[in-house]
Amino acid sequence: MVNKLVIVIALLVGITTINAKEKESTVMFFIPNMHGDHCKNRIEKVIPFEKGVKDLIFDLEGQKLTIVYQSQKTTPESLRKSLEKMGYEVKAVEKKECQSGDKKECKSPQAKENRSCCRSK
Repeated sequence: MVNKLVIVIALLVGITTINAKEKESTVMFFIPNMHGDHCKNRIEKVIPFEKGVKDLIFDLEGQKLTIVYQSQKTTPESLRKSLEKMGYEVKAVEKKECQSGDKKECKSPQAKENRSCCRSK
């Protein structure tokens, strides 16, 4: 009985360790027709439910949307298509990849504010 319990605990610890090392990426989209809280609320109702999406970071003044996602579960192209289905024009794409759990310093204070995957953890 104790041996079975030890095996179950070991399996749970192993699975947790594997999940902790999942690769996170960020992609930044320039969306010229994204204006104000109405657009933000509309996007927040749809995009977080896309498979693999972890976080949304809005820059409404700059008309930019940064999406933190699991690269094993979705792609920037898939996320772009979801935004386009909502009627948004998506112009520019910038992609970064980081390991979740990495402790990386961002060089610009704006990057820290935007909570990209390379933020200090």
